[in-house]
Amino acid sequence: MKLGIIGGGGAAVALLAALTRDRVPDIDITVFEPAKNSGPGRAYLADSDAALLNVPAERMSVLPDATGHFVQWIKDQGGLDPTLALSISPEAFLPRRLFGEYLTDVVANIANRLAEHGKSFRTVGSAVIRLFQGPAGFHALTADNQRFYDLDRVVLCVGTGGPVDVFRLSGALGYVNDPYPMWTRLAAVPAGASVLVLGTGLTAVDAVLFLLENGHRGRISMASRNGLLPTVRTSAAAPALRHLSREAVLAALAANPVMTSHRLLTLLDSELREVGMDRNRACAEADPGEPFARRLRRQLQQGRHGGALWQPIIIEAMHESVELIWHAMPDGERRRFLTHWHRKFVSLLSPMPQRTAARLQTAADAGQLRVIRGLDSVWRGEATRPAFLASTDAGDIAADVVINTVRPAAAAIPEAATSLVHGLVGTGMARLHHLGGLDVAPDSNRILSAGGKESRCLFALGHLTAGTHYYTSSMLIISRQARVVADQILGDNSV
Repeated sequence: MKLGIIGGGGAAVALLAALTRDRVPDIDITVFEPAKNSGPGRAYLADSDAALLNVPAERMSVLPDATGHFVQWIKDQGGLDPTLALSISPEAFLPRRLFGEYLTDVVANIANRLAEHGKSFRTVGSAVIRLFQGPAGFHALTADNQRFYDLDRVVLCVGTGGPVDVFRLSGALGYVNDPYPMWTRLAAVPAGASVLVLGTGLTAVDAVLFLLENGHRGRISMASRNGLLPTVRTSAAAPALRHLSREAVLAALAANPVMTSHRLLTLLDSELREVGMDRNRACAEADPGEPFARRLRRQLQQGRHGGALWQPIIIEAMHESVELIWHAMPDGERRRFLTHWHRKFVSLLSPMPQRTAARLQTAADAGQLRVIRGLDSVWRGEATRPAFLASTDAGDIAADVVINTVRPAAAAIPEAATSLVHGLVGTGMARLHHLGGLDVAPDSNRILSAGGKESRCLFALGHLTAGTHYYTSSMLIISRQARVVADQILGDNSV
């Protein structure tokens, strides 16, 4: 079998690991990845060590049943200084670049194993812009006009796109449309400049942290519609789930296959009551009304003392059951959740490390950092200074530099994959999902044709499937879906 994998980031590596986990399959593999090497993708590029994973190292792995794989790699391979590597705690929040190095090494090891067994593994350093289906399989056309014929199976792992220039500021002097990699795109920001960061999510936090760690002296303003920073991660461990575990949710859906927001909140309430909490306390953490500095200080204190037990419960429930719950929701319920709860839920679901929160707190106490709600518009100033003005609930904000971290509201197709996806949709080989991305079968990740038929040979993984699947930012969940796809490919190959 000839397998084509379009994209070479984390989802592609998880698929390669799943395909080769038990044995070396009788498959020749071609990975199409325009970047220098397969593995890091956009999420884990080499960058400043200020850019941290927001998940403990022990939960970062391409193998869903070996969650300590990354930590063991650090100890074995020395992704850090060998002396430091031996003392790494599984609960540590490590630089993202280390996980990128780990992914690169995983790919190299898989390529060597395949070569030792006489199987072909090659990386093509160009993006696929069109995919055609012929009688003998797919053939791919790349951006540099190379053609690859007779691919029996193809998996789209095109990754995520960058931030969206919603205020049309591209080309303006002092505007940074995408902060990554920070060590090149943010290093030139003048130390005394007033900076406006568009967005208050984890990418925005990364940008602020980089500026602070590199001695920025000017005022930094973070602004978004809700002004809600990610919560601060608590040191408390999740108790065993009783109502939102995978087994419990499966049992609940067997009795009633329809999940509503009210029913979900009732299950959450029951889960929290097991540890003496109620859901109102957790939901209050998603209320942007509290002043950000007070909220940050309170959450940091709670986290250090093992409080906020609701947080690990929600995170654990997400990893175990979110897809079961999402797929059982009627379309109207999904839309309601995305409209009213999604952004708040993500702030709870993707907390920042305590070390990061402490640095932000210091800057806030010094009057250097502020977070503002009600961002409405941003435009270029009419004079040389200020270069930019922004309208917010707190009035107009002036800034010399604007750093954009605004993510699309729904699952978006990365710009580099636009031509490929539109070609598939135009020929009826695929269809767009009404909530974003491509439509795939939820239990197989097979791409659905214009008529709704599951493709036997064409799959998608990762962010491109975020219309069908709710949460595609977790490496653990992506690795589980990669195993589902790999099992089907290996099953087809054994026939």
